[in-house]
Amino acid sequence: MVQNTKNSKPRKGRPKKNMTKTGGQGIKMLLAGLFLTGFLVLCLVVLGQLRQTLHSGPKPLPLKPSQITANVRLELETMLWRAGISFEALHVFTEPDRVRYVVAASAPNENHFTELEKRLNTLPGDLRLIVIQPYTVVEIVSESGLLHRLEFTPAQKVKPGPARPQVAIVVDDLGFDLASARTLVEMDLAVTFSILPYAPKAVAVARLARQHGVEAILHIPMEPHGYPAIDPGPEALLQSTDPEAVKRQVRSWLDGLPYVVGGNNHMGSRLTEQNASMAAVMETLRERQLFFVDSRTSEASVAVAEARRAGIPVASRDVFLDNVRDVEAISRQIHQLVAVARRKGSAIGIGHPYPETLEALRRESRLLREQGIDVVPVSRLVYGGGSGEIGKGG
Repeated sequence: MVQNTKNSKPRKGRPKKNMTKTGGQGIKMLLAGLFLTGFLVLCLVVLGQLRQTLHSGPKPLPLKPSQITANVRLELETMLWRAGISFEALHVFTEPDRVRYVVAASAPNENHFTELEKRLNTLPGDLRLIVIQPYTVVEIVSESGLLHRLEFTPAQKVKPGPARPQVAIVVDDLGFDLASARTLVEMDLAVTFSILPYAPKAVAVARLARQHGVEAILHIPMEPHGYPAIDPGPEALLQSTDPEAVKRQVRSWLDGLPYVVGGNNHMGSRLTEQNASMAAVMETLRERQLFFVDSRTSEASVAVAEARRAGIPVASRDVFLDNVRDVEAISRQIHQLVAVARRKGSAIGIGHPYPETLEALRRESRLLREQGIDVVPVSRLVYGGGSGEIGKGG
C-alpha cells in the first residue's frame, strides 16, 4: 500500500512554537520569583527598622540653653564651695550674650579647675573650659553658644582679732528628711551637715545647706565591728572591698552629692583600722581636693595617718554629744566640748539629728554666744589642725 507522502510530511515550525511558549513561561516565573524575593527582603528591612525603633525608644530632645546653664551653674558652685569660697562672695550677672560670675576671692588652684573640666565633660552640650588669664578669668562655652565667664577679684584681707575658743559641731546621718535640716538652719549656728549618700533626701539637704551658707560633708558608710548585725547601709565600704572598688564607690557618691567639701566616716570602727581601705578613701578625697574628719569610732583607727600620708587636710572628733539620748546629758556634753575648746583653742563635736540633740543645741546656743565661744564650720578647724579623744559614736 502506497503511503500518502503529502499527509505524512512533518509540519515545519511547530516545535519552534512550543519552545517559545515554554521560554516565556520560564521568564515569567523568574520575574515572579525575583519580585517575591525583593518583597520579602523589603519586609524584613522594614520590620528590622520598626523593631529597632521600638527597642531604642524615642530619641532624647536636645537640651535647652536654660538647662545647660543650670547644669553648668551647679558644677561651678560645687567647685567654688569645695574650694572654700563662700557664696556671699559670688555675684551673678545675666548679660545678653553670657552669664558672668564675679567672685570676690582668689581663684582656686589648678586642681579644682581640672576637676571642674572633668565634670563638664560628663555633661551634654559639648562644654569646654577656656582659661583667658591664668585662673583669674575663665570661660565656659557650650555648643549652643552660651558663654559663662568667671572673674576672680581677691577681696581685701581683714586683720584677725583676738583669738576666741572655737568649736565645730558636725551633725551626722542627715538626708532622710528636710525637717531636721531646716530646724538646724533656723538655729543660726554654723553647724556642719554630714549627709548620708544613700538617704532619699540627700541632694535636697545638700542644696538647702548651700542656700543658707551651711557647710556640708559626705558621711561615708563604712563597716563597723559587729557587721552584718550592725548595718552601715547599702553599698557601704567593707574590709573585703577591693581598694579600686572603694575608690569607684566614693567617686560615685561624690559625683551624686553637690557642694560637699569633705567627708567623715559613718560607723567604720572596723574599716578605719584597715590601712589599704583607708588609703583608697584618702586618695579619692585628694583627687577632689577634699578633707577628712575621723569620727574616731575605734581606738585603732589609721584614718589620720593615711590622710597625712595622702597629703590631705585631716582632723579628729573630740567629743560625741549624744551617745545618751537625753537633753540634759547632751547639754553636759556640749559643756564638755566647750571645756576642751577653752583648753586647746578648738574642739570638734559630733551629734545626730535626734529630737533630744536638736533641743539641747537650741537651749545651749545662746550660752555659747554669751561665753564668747565661736561655732565655726568644721573646715575651719581641719585646716587649722587638731586631734581628739576616743569614744563610741556612729
